[in-house]
Amino acid sequence: MTVINGPRQSGKTTLAKLLVADAGSYWSLDDESVRSAARLDPHGFVEEGRSPMAIDEVQRGGNDVVLAVKSTVDRRNSRGQFVLVGSARFLSVPQLSESLAGRAEILDLWPFSQGELVGVREGFLDALLADPDQLARRRFELVDRRELFDRLARGGFPELVDASSRHAARWYRNYVRTVVERDIVEASAIVQANEMPTLLRLLAANTSGEMVTARLAGDARMSPDTVSRYVGLLELVGFVARIRAWTPSLTSREKRHPKVVITDTGLACALLGRNAEGIGMATSPLTGPLLESFVTMELIKQRGWSQRQPTIRHWRDRNGAEVDLIIEDDGGSIAGVEVKAASAVSMGDVKHLQGLRDKLGERFTAGVVLYLGERVVPLGERIWALPVSMLWAD
Repeated sequence: MTVINGPRQSGKTTLAKLLVADAGSYWSLDDESVRSAARLDPHGFVEEGRSPMAIDEVQRGGNDVVLAVKSTVDRRNSRGQFVLVGSARFLSVPQLSESLAGRAEILDLWPFSQGELVGVREGFLDALLADPDQLARRRFELVDRRELFDRLARGGFPELVDASSRHAARWYRNYVRTVVERDIVEASAIVQANEMPTLLRLLAANTSGEMVTARLAGDARMSPDTVSRYVGLLELVGFVARIRAWTPSLTSREKRHPKVVITDTGLACALLGRNAEGIGMATSPLTGPLLESFVTMELIKQRGWSQRQPTIRHWRDRNGAEVDLIIEDDGGSIAGVEVKAASAVSMGDVKHLQGLRDKLGERFTAGVVLYLGERVVPLGERIWALPVSMLWAD
């Protein structure tokens, strides 16, 4: 079976309907009558649908529906029987005891990537690990600073591709309210989640920064335990992603705080009340963090179709050396990515990539600085400065 995870309004329902359009059946547990039938007789509900059967908002059916799906899959012993869709990472919801481990292929569906918006299947992530020399030869779209920050402020939600800024701002307000008041409340024992938007705005203001729970708790006026729990719930519904710290065996002095990224820069801008012009100003303290968040999420999206399925982490040691993103595949090949919100790059911007290259030797495939310039600039052995638009190069 296939499990489709992802934020609400990222296109999961559309995809599920396409997957079963030819011969299968589609049911949404958002429909009260369908939900009642599924809860009253979960085994009968699962058995009667034409296969492949898509069940949308499956978490609303509770544990019994998931167990009925598991039982049917085990008995029939054939592939592709079900497509399960949830508005959260529903298999992690505390109320569900069944993880479907070994029975499901899990697909994370995020809002549109830049390649999807322009009709290109991106291969940047795999090339970075397998053949970084080709990156310098790729044709890439010339995107000036204003257009790039327009893309950041718009975000990737399908609903907002052609929307006006006024409509987008209203849509984001309603979107946050719906997810907080419905999905988060349903996925937890919280009766009300009035504090959640405040915490979400604080995370947006610190997007791509390390999450120091005690400091965040002080700013939010919550207990550290509450903050940890709430961040977990925000991750569950796809509002934030945690980028874990990379811990090479070369040294044991790394800090281990994760970074927290708002998963859509349009959402981050809406939470902070900033438009493209505001975040694109060279003096704005938000420019760098939002650009890094944008790059991080583009790479996470590409991981969904990557052949290598690498991990994406960050690195910072106590001596001040840091690399924004560390990409590592199962074979131990490692690439480093830095993000710079400027139109020029100096050798000082790559010193930590150089240090990482020298420590890792042949394991280090490439180091790149993604910046706001328009040229590919070699900066030493296996290190380049590349325009940000190289992420979705042809």
